[in-house]
Amino acid sequence: MTPAAPPLPDAALLRERKIEVRRLGLHLRVWGDASKPLVLLQHGGKDHGRSWDWTVEALREDYCLAVPDLRGHGDSDWPTGGGYESFDFVSDMAAIVEHLVSEGHDAPIHIIGHSLGGNIALNYAAAQPHRVRSVIAIEGLGFSQKSYDELTAKRASERMREGVERRLKVAQRKPRRFRSAEEGIKRLANLHQQLSPEQAEHLALHALREHEDGWSWKHDPLLGFMPIRPMPPSEYGQLFADIEAPVLLMYGRESWASSPKDDGRLEYFGRAELIEFDNAGHWLHHDRFEDFISRAKKFLRSHS
Repeated sequence: MTPAAPPLPDAALLRERKIEVRRLGLHLRVWGDASKPLVLLQHGGKDHGRSWDWTVEALREDYCLAVPDLRGHGDSDWPTGGGYESFDFVSDMAAIVEHLVSEGHDAPIHIIGHSLGGNIALNYAAAQPHRVRSVIAIEGLGFSQKSYDELTAKRASERMREGVERRLKVAQRKPRRFRSAEEGIKRLANLHQQLSPEQAEHLALHALREHEDGWSWKHDPLLGFMPIRPMPPSEYGQLFADIEAPVLLMYGRESWASSPKDDGRLEYFGRAELIEFDNAGHWLHHDRFEDFISRAKKFLRSHS
């Protein structure tokens, strides 16, 4: 467990702005010294870029850190009506990297991604190998064969019906409001009980937006829908097999996600190292922060 990071000094924040990507404003923060090797930190689903603050503080002496908010998350715009397919996210990452290169940052770059962010990073590394020096993916491989089989065992019409009905419910539901920021902090702490109080407060405060009638989560309620037909492992396995950059996979032994060593997904990679952390769940970079940073630094140094 790590204590809350101290406020990052103003001098460390090089730039903070929204960049326009296909008529959508994506929020981007760049920390540290622009002359140092660039590491892009990509958060996971229903999270935000400020969840990497501890990582930024630990790495900024040796690296420049670019931290975008995904579309529909944090301080980035929400696409009208959805637009949260894998290809949308990967295309956004490609645009952000090109923007960073246009501002003078050297490529290829390192990428660290958590969950959805890890999946985006791996897919991007397969699509744009000349831009990627290395990838650290924290539980971001996608559906295991077992999970895929369970989902697709239902008839396509049943999956379509369930998806439509769920979206209708979300569209008709009033946005959730907390009466205070403290109520939102308690909610996040209850959902992730392995977090310290300091961690929960920091993560929640940056995930909340104030309104006249209370507080709400910043992420779009249309996020998180199960795909009607996800990419099968046999197909995304081809993407992973074609990644040229070195890959480090990290998994928590107490996570809901199955280990790629046990479910066979590790075999998709031509070159990948797997580290599994005891006493860690899906947010292993919070649960075992010091060990996560130590392993990440070692991997980054070996591929700089």
